[in-house]
Amino acid sequence: MPRPGVPERPAPQPILPSWYEPTSITLERELADRLLAERVILIGGRLDDSLANHIASQLLLLNAQGNDPVKLHLSSTDSELEAALSVAAAIDLISAPVHAIARGTVRGPAIAVLAAAERREAHHHTTFVLSAPRFTAEGTVNELAALSEAHDQQSARLRDLIAQATSRPADEVTADLETGRVLTAEDARAYGLITTIL
Repeated sequence: MPRPGVPERPAPQPILPSWYEPTSITLERELADRLLAERVILIGGRLDDSLANHIASQLLLLNAQGNDPVKLHLSSTDSELEAALSVAAAIDLISAPVHAIARGTVRGPAIAVLAAAERREAHHHTTFVLSAPRFTAEGTVNELAALSEAHDQQSARLRDLIAQATSRPADEVTADLETGRVLTAEDARAYGLITTIL
């Protein structure tokens, strides 16, 4: 019974359970997991340190699961030299064979990833751009000298990977990197960069 002069309280509302499902994240994760289960890794967009670490982790995981080939789909118009060499080193590290399939455009240091693969293929309309990696740095004279030396060593590693994959002289590869030589899929096959056009 309400007392005189005291306002009446509203009846309490029932508490209903609720939950949140991040559908876009779940869908993206499910797609990535399904591709990984098929031993497929996608490399697209800018190849930086973060993406390189992710790819290396996937390669190591698939290698631990067995020696069946890993299919690496590659399309990268922008890549950091150190990141590309890191992925190439991870490919060399594992015992499972890596089959690279190039599509779209593969430019600059990303070519190192392709060159490190055991089998190299490309879609018919793929474009390859052999270009020397850019180098910018800030610091003292000594720091810049050390950074420049490290960059030269990494550039030589890129050159050597391409030369080994294509069986071409290192001087020829260096010249092609400096001039930014552009190759169609047919040109890349003649160059030795790929073996098969899909």
